[in-house]
Amino acid sequence: MIIFYDNWCPKCSRFVKLVKNLDWLSLIQEKPLRDFLSSPYFPKLDRKLALRQMASYNGSWHYGFQSIYLILISLPVFWLFIPVLYLLKVSGLGQFLYIQLAVKRKIIPFHCDDKSCEILF
Repeated sequence: MIIFYDNWCPKCSRFVKLVKNLDWLSLIQEKPLRDFLSSPYFPKLDRKLALRQMASYNGSWHYGFQSIYLILISLPVFWLFIPVLYLLKVSGLGQFLYIQLAVKRKIIPFHCDDKSCEILF
């Protein structure tokens, strides 16, 4: 599975770092989304949606809580929580909660310094 995360989002970056530390089976490959926005690779990636919700690819594209669900069930440490995750998925509550968190996340343009991105702050 390949996950695309917003590398300008500190929460997203921390989540991916945690996932990589817990991915004992090496099933997940991470790609920083901002590096792929203008790239010809992955042409079917919905870039606008991926900027708002974490994207993943495992033969088909997934966004938001569906990506989180697929990531967590790939990690043995979370297998105990599969029933709860499944209930969140089928009820739609997982996607609702994900959207609430994703809307409130902060984006920090890491490519900026004190002078080059003053307008953004």
